[in-house]
Formats: sequence, C-alpha cells, structure tokens
Amino acid sequence: MVAGVLWGTTGIIVKTIYAVTLLGPISISFFRLVLALPFLACLVAVKRYDLSMSRRELGIFAGFGFCSLTVFVTLYFASFAYTTVQHAAALLYTAPAFVALLSWMILKEHMTRAKVAAVVFSILGASLIVGVFSGGQLFSSRTQIGDWLAVGSGLAYSSWYIFGKVLGRNREPAVVCFVGLCFGAVFLFLIGVATGALQIPNDATAWELLALLGLGPTALAYLIYLAGLKLIDATKASVFALMEPITAVILGFLLLQETLSNDSLLGFTLIVSSILLISYHS
Repeated sequence: MVAGVLWGTTGIIVKTIYAVTLLGPISISFFRLVLALPFLACLVAVKRYDLSMSRRELGIFAGFGFCSLTVFVTLYFASFAYTTVQHAAALLYTAPAFVALLSWMILKEHMTRAKVAAVVFSILGASLIVGVFSGGQLFSSRTQIGDWLAVGSGLAYSSWYIFGKVLGRNREPAVVCFVGLCFGAVFLFLIGVATGALQIPNDATAWELLALLGLGPTALAYLIYLAGLKLIDATKASVFALMEPITAVILGFLLLQETLSNDSLLGFTLIVSSILLISYHS
C-alpha cells in the first residue's frame, strides 16, 4: 500500500515535467531508471548481496527489464501526454485482471469464479473509461489515444508481478530491483538512441523533477513492493497497490482540477470492484 501511494504521485510529477520541459516519454523513462540506480546500487553494496546468476536468470532479468520496465513506463508516461492522470492511473489498474490470467497460466495459481468475474468487471470498467460504449469512433481524440496507451501499459505492467514473483523466490528485493532497472535502462537507451528520442535535460528544474521521480515512485516504491511480494501471492499483491489509482485520482482533482465523467466514474468503480473481488476471494 505504501508503494501504491508512492506510485500514485507519478502522474503529477510527469505532467509537471511535460509542462516545464521539452522531454518526451523515452527520455523521462530512461532518466527515471538511471537516477534510481545509485540508491539501489549503494543498498546492494552495503548489504553485500550476491549478484551472480545463471544464464537462465539473466534471460529472465532481461525479460523483466524489457517488458515490465521499458515497455510499461514508456507507454504509461506517453499516456500522460494525451489523457488525464485519473484516466491513466485507472486504466493502468486493469493490470490485476491481466495478473489473474497470467498467474493462472504461468504460475499455476488457482482461477476462481470470483477472479473470472473480476476480469469481466475490469474489462467493462476500462471500456467505459475509454468510451467503447459511447457510440463514437475509437482513437478519435487525444484523450482516447492516451487511454489506449494506458491500457497497453496495464498489460505490460501485469508482467511485472509475474517476473517479480519468479525472481523474488531466491533473490533479495534490492537485487531484483537493481538488476531489473539496469536492463530496463539499457533497453531504453538503445531505443532512445536508435529513434533519436533521447534528450538530455538542460536545466536544474528538469533534473530535480527527474531525481524526485527516480527516488520516490521508482527506487523506494519498487523496493518496498518487492519486499511485500515475497510474503503474499502475485494476485493479492496487485490488489494492495490499489492505493496508486486512488492516490492519483485524489491528486489529479486537488492539484490539476481533473474530474471524472459519469461513465468514467462508473468505469473506475468497476475496476476498483474487480480488484476488491480478487482480494477477498483469492
């Protein structure tokens, strides 16, 4: 839950970066990870954690870094350029529905009727927020484009739980975070250079905001969350991070004067209900 609150501040920080700098999602994503790494590296060094790993582990870490960090943060940060903090955070939390399905297929966790109902609720909720039932054309506005990017980030985000659960069985949370973020940063750097999208911040304000993003909603949040993931199953862990969209909705309303339409509010309620349904019947 603490990690969820920290993650819930992400949208406000990213929106502020977009407002005061010319940085794009690739650059923000890259520096977010890079600025989180020194903190995690110091922790790993002080604790003298073992960083040796097999080729299989190396491959899993690479998948973790690419799917759960590179793809996720790029899509999520890109969505903030088009849609509201509230929409992006709500749609990101279709992830528990994806987690329920992936945990059933990959981790062999039990798929109950409640989980099936939760997946249906989550899909209906996301459809309401995106505007599937409104009768208009999809992808017809900037907000809808951002909404679909947020749904894509939710799918990528769900892999975070699966990789985290597998890697966390025999690894300390700080090691999983550090190595995963290293791979994520490398992939983002390569993509940024190849596409010409990587930009270097040129003022102190940009660096301060990126440092805040790297420390709070990244290094500390991931470390705290992975520590909790060692104690409960992947589906339940995704539920307690519900504090993220709740925090984002409150901050979006208080700081950016964002409000949810009736359809979006119903959709948000369905997504929250799906998460609670998974929680109480897992």
